[in-house]
Amino acid sequence: MSAVRSTLAPGQIVKSPSAQGVEVAVEAGRVWITEESRLDDIWLAAGSRVKLDGEGLAILEAVGPARIRVD
Repeated sequence: MSAVRSTLAPGQIVKSPSAQGVEVAVEAGRVWITEESRLDDIWLAAGSRVKLDGEGLAILEAVGPARIRVD
């Protein structure tokens, strides 16, 4: 699978029903991520990345304009 890049508007939400193993990288802006069955939320700024490990729904929300890459 190749990387998918997306530009998000402020407050725009992206939902992924099963994101386990997916890597999210923030290329610009800030993103908030919450995952089902995970107790803590994730905040990423430009240049940061995380590999999601929750087994259920993941929700990403742009905090201001943002650009992400999903692998």
